[in-house]
Amino acid sequence: MILAPKISKGFFKNIKDEQIQQCGFDLTVKEIYKIDGEGQIDFTNEKRTLPRYEKIFDSEFDEKIKLNRGVYIIKVNEYIKIPKDVAAFVYPRSSLLRMGSTLYSAVHDPGYEGKPEYLLNVFNSITIYRYARICQIVFVKCEGVEKLYNGIYKGR
Repeated sequence: MILAPKISKGFFKNIKDEQIQQCGFDLTVKEIYKIDGEGQIDFTNEKRTLPRYEKIFDSEFDEKIKLNRGVYIIKVNEYIKIPKDVAAFVYPRSSLLRMGSTLYSAVHDPGYEGKPEYLLNVFNSITIYRYARICQIVFVKCEGVEKLYNGIYKGR
């Protein structure tokens, strides 16, 4: 069951009424990074290493940025704290898709909190302005959750 915004609004530290949608909330761009180098991933996470990220845009200081074809990391402005009986899914806004770009996300598990990062894939050039609404987060009720998220990205 999707949780209506009147229920899930309390999962944010900083959300504006203009970001409320029918089934969720629009998330806004805080920072954009270019991916530089190679990452590693394994079964136990012992060998996990992230590639370097080079910050190329910050909504606090920059008005806009033109992105050419490629993949980028987007960090959103909103701080989210997901309760123990809720998970969240993130989808690109339809306007982003119509511009030839999309956004990828992993599941936000119960217990996750922080300012999430997503992968932006630009198939066509696009200009992104300060605090642009880029994606929508939808919260769903979970039953039978036995453990909460406690990974390295918690609180980041």
